[in-house]
Amino acid sequence: MADLDREAMRAAAERIQRLSDEHWWALTPSCRLMEDDAWVGPAGARFGTQIHTDQRELWAMLTEAVHSANRKLASLRDTP
Repeated sequence: MADLDREAMRAAAERIQRLSDEHWWALTPSCRLMEDDAWVGPAGARFGTQIHTDQRELWAMLTEAVHSANRKLASLRDTP
């Protein structure tokens, strides 16, 4: 049973890493456009600030998801 749990967690950790890799750059095009002044004025400034905040939040959540899955997988390996 423990081997099945480890295998399932390993597969989940790998999937989480793949999804993180796939979505890491999801907001980059919008951030780059805003850095190139694609939308100016007060509304553009607010949007630019928000999209960069959202990007940092996305990166933090993806990083935590990967680390959390890897910690869980490591804890299963330590269990007899």
